[in-house]
Amino acid sequence: MKRNTNQAFWEMFYIRGLDNKEQILSEAVRVVRTYRHIRKNDIKVSDSQKDKEHLFQVMKKISEENGLGHFPGDRDFFYDLYMLAESLNLVGILSDSYKNDRTGIVLAPDYLMSFLSGIIADWGSSVMIAEAEKMAAGLQSLIDTYPRKTFTLTTEQHTVFLLLKTAFEEFQNVKVINQSIYRELLIADNFDLILSIPAFGGRLGIDETSKNFMTRETESIAIENLIRRINDSGRLVAVIPAKLTFAGGQIRDFRKWILENYSMEAIYSFPDGIFRPYTGIKTYLATFAKRRRDSIVLGSVEAEDYNLKVAQVIKMPSAEFGQYDNWRVDLLISNDNEEIQRFKASSVKKVKLKSIADIFRGKSVLKGDVQPGEIFVLNISNIEEGEVLFDHMDTINEEERKIKRYQLEDGDILTTCRGTVNKVALFPETGRAVIASANIIVIRVKEKLLPQYLKIFLESPLGQLLVKSFQRGTNVMNINPNDIGELEVPLLPMDRQRELAERFANGLGRYKSEREAIEKRWENQRTEIYQELLTGGD
Repeated sequence: MKRNTNQAFWEMFYIRGLDNKEQILSEAVRVVRTYRHIRKNDIKVSDSQKDKEHLFQVMKKISEENGLGHFPGDRDFFYDLYMLAESLNLVGILSDSYKNDRTGIVLAPDYLMSFLSGIIADWGSSVMIAEAEKMAAGLQSLIDTYPRKTFTLTTEQHTVFLLLKTAFEEFQNVKVINQSIYRELLIADNFDLILSIPAFGGRLGIDETSKNFMTRETESIAIENLIRRINDSGRLVAVIPAKLTFAGGQIRDFRKWILENYSMEAIYSFPDGIFRPYTGIKTYLATFAKRRRDSIVLGSVEAEDYNLKVAQVIKMPSAEFGQYDNWRVDLLISNDNEEIQRFKASSVKKVKLKSIADIFRGKSVLKGDVQPGEIFVLNISNIEEGEVLFDHMDTINEEERKIKRYQLEDGDILTTCRGTVNKVALFPETGRAVIASANIIVIRVKEKLLPQYLKIFLESPLGQLLVKSFQRGTNVMNINPNDIGELEVPLLPMDRQRELAERFANGLGRYKSEREAIEKRWENQRTEIYQELLTGGD
């Protein structure tokens, strides 16, 4: 009934050409608050013009008291809306409004809310749900399930604040606060548990945050804010993007600050596509605590028939986990972990790629830019089996000085950063002016490494695994040049690098030659058989 009522409520606005989400949420608040006032004061309402007029005047008074502004309709329209008020589900209206939103706000699906409900059952009595609108799909059920727990809901959207305050007005255990988690929190309380899905990928200036946080990234600002509001035995459970687990610079310093001042209790990788269609970013569920823990739980959460379950769990001493400068849990729990650990434990010197190479993304070239010209554009399709194919390469008509910074040089390493397959190639010497497209990262070695040696490492099983661990996306690859700079590369002596590169080149040459001979023999044999189909072998 509630679901049908909500649908009817939306349709009444759509047929009048009113589809602004915020306005419809505001009207839902207006209708419900008016209904409660009418019921409380035992006012009679009928479809007579006199009663409709009185209802309309009551609504105007309620609107003025609650700052709801002007009602966009007449007395008959409000009466029709009012008749739906008794069974109108405000939280459902909120959830529906964000389901159709494509502004980048990430929403928790109902099966994730069921998973989080299990966490709430085990931890504490005071719960804060940050940006509660993101968890609207299961919010009502969550609060109904735990009547003995106290809930504090935050939102920075004033209309959402009014809606939530109205929805839970009669709940003694629910408090709603109009507060941004990306500004200094003006909340005196601490909590046993805080749940958060912070905004991913945003950057805020100090004028937007009113405080100088450790980074300008929205996700780390939220965590820095919220982690200060957990009590001594409390926990912050937050969904975090892949970038936060491995990026360098200020984000690396932020990870260090967390481990030095707080504790990482657990981190799980989420299944691909859990937040589609809102985002394809790879995400993790991290649990932060104030008290020190002897060990950290690492694992993955898998989806099965729209249910989430924990899998591949391992425990690692917190001291050992603290030795890593990243939180790449996928590497630590992968089936190839033994190979990775051997690489980490190896006595071979390792260097970060950014310390010995210039790394940049290729130039964005639109379809409309492609035309006959002197500048060739290397796309993903132009890389096959580790080699650059110049046939069928697109061209653009541009002055060479304008593309100089993107122009490829002999010995550049090319690796794809978008798409579904990771490809690696060594750019050969050529007399053409060639640039890479924006789907390719260019690695230009400055010293200490032979390009041929680096290519071998990047296309090796270990290299591919390490590169994949920097992926920010899920099914579709999304690797940032700054992230790939954090990749550690084994730094062998130059003569040893040269020897391995020569052995690899010689072996590859023999393989290609033998493969070509085999393919030619097979082609001849196949042709003979086809001919015998016609002649009978005579």
